[in-house]
Amino acid sequence: MPVSHNRISVTTEATKLTNDFDGRDGQTINVQNPTGGVDVYLGGAGVTTTDYGYLLKADTSFSIELQDDEKLYAVVASGTQTVNVIRQGA
Repeated sequence: MPVSHNRISVTTEATKLTNDFDGRDGQTINVQNPTGGVDVYLGGAGVTTTDYGYLLKADTSFSIELQDDEKLYAVVASGTQTVNVIRQGA
């Protein structure tokens, strides 16, 4: 399976962290919020700072395996926060 990585600037609007990989089953995504960062809130397309599925604090990481057409989004309360993302299967 191919591996891809990049840094994504998360804003106050829901920011997509996943690649489009239609037709494939399974994409593992790992998100790291670097030291010194602000809180990042993870969830679906409607994620907000008050309606989220997972709180990713600074200096922590999160991993999830997604299926075809599932997407992961992130948002911050103010400003921007750059997160590190590595994916397997996309």
